Amino acid sequence: MGNHRRDHAERRRRGVSRGVVATVVVLLLLAAAVVGWFAVRDRSAEEAEQAARACVEGEATLAVTADPDVADVLRTLGESWTAGGPVVRDHCITTAVTAAPTAVAAEALAATTYDPSAAGPEPALWVPSDTAAAAAVAARGTDITPRSVVTSPVVLGAAPTVADGLAAAGSRWTDLPALASSADPLRLALPTGPATAATLVAVATDPGTETQPLTVDRATSPAAVSAVSRLALAARDVPADIADVDAALDTIVRAPDPTAAPVRAVPVTEQQLAMRIREGQQLAAFRPAGPTPMADHPGLVLATADPTARAAAAEFLDYVRSAPGREAFLAAGFRVPGESTDTPDPIVGLDFPAVDPVAPVPTADARAAVLGTAAEPSRPASTTVLLDVSGSMESIDGGSTRLDNVRAALGQATGALSGDGRLGVWIYSRGLDGSRPYRVLAPLGPSAESARTGLDALSGITPQTATSTYASVLAAYRSAVENWSPDGPQSVLLVTDGPNDDTSISPSSFLQSLADAADPARPVRLDVVSLADASDIDTLRSAAGQTGGDVIVTASSDPGLAGTLERLTSAR
Repeated sequence: MGNHRRDHAERRRRGVSRGVVATVVVLLLLAAAVVGWFAVRDRSAEEAEQAARACVEGEATLAVTADPDVADVLRTLGESWTAGGPVVRDHCITTAVTAAPTAVAAEALAATTYDPSAAGPEPALWVPSDTAAAAAVAARGTDITPRSVVTSPVVLGAAPTVADGLAAAGSRWTDLPALASSADPLRLALPTGPATAATLVAVATDPGTETQPLTVDRATSPAAVSAVSRLALAARDVPADIADVDAALDTIVRAPDPTAAPVRAVPVTEQQLAMRIREGQQLAAFRPAGPTPMADHPGLVLATADPTARAAAAEFLDYVRSAPGREAFLAAGFRVPGESTDTPDPIVGLDFPAVDPVAPVPTADARAAVLGTAAEPSRPASTTVLLDVSGSMESIDGGSTRLDNVRAALGQATGALSGDGRLGVWIYSRGLDGSRPYRVLAPLGPSAESARTGLDALSGITPQTATSTYASVLAAYRSAVENWSPDGPQSVLLVTDGPNDDTSISPSSFLQSLADAADPARPVRLDVVSLADASDIDTLRSAAGQTGGDVIVTASSDPGLAGTLERLTSAR
């Protein structure tokens, strides 16, 4: 019995240490704390995610305005993006895409106060047809550097046989005015729109400067004005009911004989043509030689939008440029820019060749000037140049004689004349043709031919004797009235260093005879370039004034003389 009590006590002394138990308890508590912390963290993250999904700041709409060419694809992509539940700055975003012609949207965005009745809700993101048209938002500014969403070259849409004929001839953009006004005219429709604007800019661009952006100075030069005017005037023969690209393409497709159709070609984007050809329509693209105008559809995030809308616009553009957007745009016939531009698969009647070079974007003023010329085209001029070759024209001016200076300036000026204008070249002094003080070197006729004939003859002329200005002006003016044409402005251009020294006609008699020779039904201007401030300059000013002409006093050595003569002998 005593041993039993001793054994029991021994077992109690050998039991689990209290310290070990305490350690275990502490570890269990720590484990529970860690598990609890993770649970709290996960719950907090879930609550944060739920709060985000719940749009703490509410809902917001991303307003997008796009040219009709891209609006449908952007609308589909907007719906897809919205379905993914985008949250921007704690706002749930819904995308609303409005289709508005680029010119309409540009005008609305350029206005001091935006008018939603013109182009829909004021956008945070604008996707116009091309960068040239985007100048309208210059005052508003953009939040990020604009980049192309998609691109599409501008081409001429035509029946396959017409396109093949143009391609075989190797025609350039600058050849279009001549093709449109030839005996067998191209009959090019010019409906209002981005493709037409790009075509007109290409036509106005001199091949010598085609790699540089068109400037307003070059866009308003006589050569550019003449080219654009010729094309615009020829387009007026197209039926008035063909008001847009779709109507023009319909006319081409429906014509039994494409070469006899009232419209044989129309500026379009490659994408517009691709969609028609995919529908089975017999159309083809003609790509004129030279830099290719491009509908580059930039994405413009407008700085006037609120921060949430701007951030949403940037995220939507990222989505549009991702794989779903690229696939959607390629399927719609667009080219998709990137490290290497993706192009749609070729189809019968339309391939998608590499474009090089791309035409540079014109300045905003140049584009506006070209469109202004097309809206109010100048008609080809008929000008009789009457050049003083009296003895005083032998005077040295700037290292050469006045006559030599004028000869050189005339050569430069007439080289830029349009092919459908008329030119005559006369000289005068005294007794140059029997008793007459003047001689006709080239009668009024096609500009290029008359300029060549007249300048060739002028190269052998040396300064003569007296200056019978009044008698010669009256003879040239009466001839211009007699040979008047309704096609465009008519003028006589007097180039003289004066003064008149033929006393057979007084200044007052000269002015009266000039008034008697005028015919209100056949208006002819008298323009005067005076190479010296002659004593009879006031009489010449009166003569020019009563016919609506100009008087310009300049030196024969002035580098601007050629430009002056070009302006006064060109379409206006």
